[in-house]
Amino acid sequence: MVIDAHYLMTTRSVRFGVGDPAGARSSEWLVLWSSSTSDVYIAARTLGGLLKASLHESGRCHIRAPDPRKWLSPGHPPRFLDTWSIDPQNRYEFPFGVIIPASELRPGPWSQHKNKATLWLPAKPSAAVEIAVFLTRIHPLPVNQLTSAGWHTTIVAERLRDGRDLLVMAGDAKLPHDKRRELDEVKAQARRVASELNTKQSNLRLLLFASNEQGTRRFVEAAL
Repeated sequence: MVIDAHYLMTTRSVRFGVGDPAGARSSEWLVLWSSSTSDVYIAARTLGGLLKASLHESGRCHIRAPDPRKWLSPGHPPRFLDTWSIDPQNRYEFPFGVIIPASELRPGPWSQHKNKATLWLPAKPSAAVEIAVFLTRIHPLPVNQLTSAGWHTTIVAERLRDGRDLLVMAGDAKLPHDKRRELDEVKAQARRVASELNTKQSNLRLLLFASNEQGTRRFVEAAL
């Protein structure tokens, strides 16, 4: 994954994934947060950082489009695939999440990275794991309330420079039948594109993004 040099000098990070690192698993993901601002970033390490979500201290959020050299849709790629805003003064925000269904875990081959204490989360069969990014001004931290709501694993709990707390937590999720059907349809389309490209790569991954009525954006990782 390629990250701008100023990110490397001013950010801290935690890595996580779903599944068994020696068996069926997801990509490795990163949450990065700045020590000089209150910016937060989410990206997939083993997917080459093609898509990255940025949650800026100002409240502006965006998903940057892939490198133009990797853009396969008609026309020139936009700078951002999506932009939205949150209120950085709110007591609680849930701007972003990552969903990884257990059905999309694969044994590889995977790119090899240095072991930097990646947290591997188990996935229940026929279910999914969702990793949620919360930004809160509630003190004390609402970890117990979120745990009671089903967010069972705390990945990050850090105070940002602007006084907000960054909470990244994982919980079990269900993929409704209609969403499962939509995912299968998108995967079928992606397989046709991959076939036309005549790619020799194995273990192809698909990264989708969506939003809900509450404005939370999510990446959904799938296997082809």
